[in-house]
Amino acid sequence: MRRNDALETALAEAERKRHCLWGATNTEQKLLARRERAGELVKTYPRLYARRAYWESISVFERQRQVLRTLQQLHPQWVFCGMSAALIHGINDSKRHLNLIEIVTNERSHIRDYGSVRHRYLRDPLIETVDGVRVTSLARTAFDCSRRHDFPDAMAVLEATLREGKANKEFLSSRFMRLPGTRRRQALAALRFAEGRTENGGEAYAYGGILALGYLKPLLQQSFNDPLDPSRTIRPDFLWRFDGKIIAGELDGRLKYRDPAMYANGTLPDTIIREKEREERLRMICDDVVRFSFREVLDRVPLAAKLDAAGIPRRAGL
Repeated sequence: MRRNDALETALAEAERKRHCLWGATNTEQKLLARRERAGELVKTYPRLYARRAYWESISVFERQRQVLRTLQQLHPQWVFCGMSAALIHGINDSKRHLNLIEIVTNERSHIRDYGSVRHRYLRDPLIETVDGVRVTSLARTAFDCSRRHDFPDAMAVLEATLREGKANKEFLSSRFMRLPGTRRRQALAALRFAEGRTENGGEAYAYGGILALGYLKPLLQQSFNDPLDPSRTIRPDFLWRFDGKIIAGELDGRLKYRDPAMYANGTLPDTIIREKEREERLRMICDDVVRFSFREVLDRVPLAAKLDAAGIPRRAGL
């Protein structure tokens, strides 16, 4: 397809600003749609586009942030909340919550949702501008995500908030006690267990899942000297100590087997060998090692079966 210098300039400018491109007129919109059909562009959201090569080079999280930045330009009155605000604040690393776009409304009566846009009623929300996007405050965002979502999702947001140093537990607790909203006890229960010690969102979700099932709270990222190399340390994702036993829990990160960038020494076989050696070392330290996948965490039933088989005790409620 013939090169269009004006379009190339506009695309380059959008990439520089970390925005998507939209057509201001029907003619421009038709041009973008033609380029999409030709495979040069991708539709990132209704009426929004980006260069395919550029879009594929950025993470799914940055893609959604760019959509939100662009929507802010198109709708300056919007205030993003919930998981959309959490993404902008840098405390949402869950791919499962990227598709919905949550915006604030001050109307109690139902406002029609459409497409992926959902309206959330908030009375007098505190508003901040982060990276050019109007969002609910960090505390309000963490509170809303913690009370509206299930315990593992709440834990993922709170762990990210603490892990990234966005706030401490004392600050969040004081805000959670004062902010208006239902299901306050649910948010406070999740905050009580949050430590900020998980390494990523998957581990944080698994941590929340283990607690939601009623199991003994695991220790997070506990370090041991490597039994074969005392100069090095080894850290299981989760660790239980009870009745004189030490049980390690490991979330099976399938990404390390699919993403060449995460291969040990650049090869899949070396990655598999390294994981097996790591498990062997853990078994020298621990009485048992329980491995589970993220799919098993989502399902809950197979996770519970594995934890029961390992003898992990249950506790009384959250």
